[in-house]
Amino acid sequence: MPSGSVTLLEATKCGNDMLKRGIVEVLIQESPILEQLSWMTIAGNALAHNVEESLPTVQFRDVNNTYSRSWGTDTQHFWGVAIMGGEIFVDNFLVDVVGNVTDIKARQFNKIAKSNAMTFDYYALNGTGTASDFKGVKQLIAEGFGQTMNVSGSTAGAALTLDAMDQAMDLLRVGSPDAIWANRFSRRKVTGLARSTYTGVSLIDIGTDVFGRQVTMYNGVPIRILGDDHTQTGTNLLPFTEDPGSGTSTSCSMYFVRFGEDLVSGLLGKGGSMTVKDFGETQAAPGHLGRLEWYPGLAIFNKYAIVRLGGILQS
Repeated sequence: MPSGSVTLLEATKCGNDMLKRGIVEVLIQESPILEQLSWMTIAGNALAHNVEESLPTVQFRDVNNTYSRSWGTDTQHFWGVAIMGGEIFVDNFLVDVVGNVTDIKARQFNKIAKSNAMTFDYYALNGTGTASDFKGVKQLIAEGFGQTMNVSGSTAGAALTLDAMDQAMDLLRVGSPDAIWANRFSRRKVTGLARSTYTGVSLIDIGTDVFGRQVTMYNGVPIRILGDDHTQTGTNLLPFTEDPGSGTSTSCSMYFVRFGEDLVSGLLGKGGSMTVKDFGETQAAPGHLGRLEWYPGLAIFNKYAIVRLGGILQS
């Protein structure tokens, strides 16, 4: 993949591996985060990044006087990646019965790619970096790499309001967000409020994603629905199980995100490598083996590029 800050879709256009291109297409079809997230490639397993904490002092001086020197301060942070992937195995019985090993393998590669996309979304939110995974936005925001606010302005939960959303958007000091991550209930709440609160002015519009699918937009920002997690049990990625601070775990959150190489970015280790291999029939077992492996991570270079709006009650 090329260097710089590009999306997976743009990166895969630079290669001629059709199997890998198909994998990437499934990844971004199944994951709204992977679809929009820009990526930086790194050579090793971590990236050192200096954050400007304070500026040097600017002064006035009289003739024949000097300045008092100052340099400001920088803080260095390290951002890592994890090893992620899986293997497929097609038994020779299926090959002999179905008679088309290419179609069977394609289906299995499609399933492993879909699972990778859903698993990445889960850890992009909930990763802790302590279980061979990478840190997600919840952990990074808790460590001070982002901002958070409560929809009620206190530790109690409350119903979602457009005013609270506007306040959260204003906390981004790097321009308008590129995406709002929300669950289905929050999306419906936003569209309902926009239709019933204002007349003559439309805050809701319809945009499209990279595949031409319709996406609801609030005030020009696409609302990307984060659906169920990778466990296939119907558990939402943004469930109403969070405690806003009142001791009751009945609220959820929305995230306002601005993407970019100096903002919120994905990381790809090993120079951006994604390995997709079809090994053919194995000697150790009667079947055909394939493997998908890549090295993703997540970095928030600017704490003003992401805001978590919490305390949203289902009312």
